[in-house]
Amino acid sequence: MKICLMDMDDRTKRSMVLVLSHRADDSMTLTEDVSEADIAVLDMDHDGAPQAFQAVHACQPGLRAIGLTANPGQPQEGVLIIRKPISAIRLLEAIQKLASGETQAEKILAADAASALGARAGSIKRRSTTTTPTAQGGQFFDMGAYLLGTILDAAAEAGKRDAVAVISFYGDRIVLADNKSGLIRTNLSSSQARAFAISSLEADTDVSATVGLQRPRVAYITQAEANARYRDKTYSVPQEIFMWSLGAMTSRGRLPVGTRTDERVYLRRWPNMTRFSHSDNDLRIVAYWVQQATSLEEIADALGVPEAEVFNVYTAAVAAGLAGKARREVDEVWAAPEVTEHKERGLFSSILKRLLQRKPVGSDAVEEFAA
Repeated sequence: MKICLMDMDDRTKRSMVLVLSHRADDSMTLTEDVSEADIAVLDMDHDGAPQAFQAVHACQPGLRAIGLTANPGQPQEGVLIIRKPISAIRLLEAIQKLASGETQAEKILAADAASALGARAGSIKRRSTTTTPTAQGGQFFDMGAYLLGTILDAAAEAGKRDAVAVISFYGDRIVLADNKSGLIRTNLSSSQARAFAISSLEADTDVSATVGLQRPRVAYITQAEANARYRDKTYSVPQEIFMWSLGAMTSRGRLPVGTRTDERVYLRRWPNMTRFSHSDNDLRIVAYWVQQATSLEEIADALGVPEAEVFNVYTAAVAAGLAGKARREVDEVWAAPEVTEHKERGLFSSILKRLLQRKPVGSDAVEEFAA
């Protein structure tokens, strides 16, 4: 049984980790990926937590949740509410009750609006850990149908305009893409980012499969305006780190539409993998791929890893701007940069140039010198 801790401050999360790590039995494990979780534990008093859970629950109706709150007056659909403060024993008992089905929380369905939207847009099912989806099996996705595509398009347009793209959605949730500074500014929590990453947007309406999530609105403003409006309302993340993580979460073992698994692709350089969660296989894939341009099929075969994991890394690299198609076989994969001579040469380079410019000594000159 996998437990995911959603929308908690660092102090609360550390306490929960200690409780579940040291007092739970072997049947419970922690996961950061809510799409893999059986039960979510969230702090209902955290800003945006109820909405984040509803976003996930609309896509994963089977997900059960425990909500911790100091004000349990209003019930939350799909959530077993527990009043703060809460003891370790009480938390473990609540998890066991949900796991064994002793409460009615498991039977609570998503709101009618969420059900209707899910039926129209198609609910995103949780990927089983025992199966390996492949691109040949229809495991493609349209980036434009997700938040990922909106941010990528907005960032590209912002670069052309020399501006900052402001992507706003779900009430007051915002993402600012600033190409010049190489930063993403946002007020999303990590669990909210995961929830919105897997929520597909309908192509023909202004709604999505997530309760209350409208198609993101995009505006372009100057850096000065962005600093004035959002400096105290957001935190900054390196753009590469944010987009890699968002791409991996959106992928879920799938590939962007139009990707060929037999086509040679390159990884520009190592990503900063110390800044986001990754598996051992992710490291192996990156280490193999960064050495040479190769196909996704070859990476999976050479390393003996599931194709879904390779697809995940590839999609993340595309989102971060680190992946691309290799050139033709007759071309260099990476063109060697032209090296120009520096105008201010050092002492050793000057001596070397003098020696190379001197004419070789002829035999007559050698005999004359010897005489």
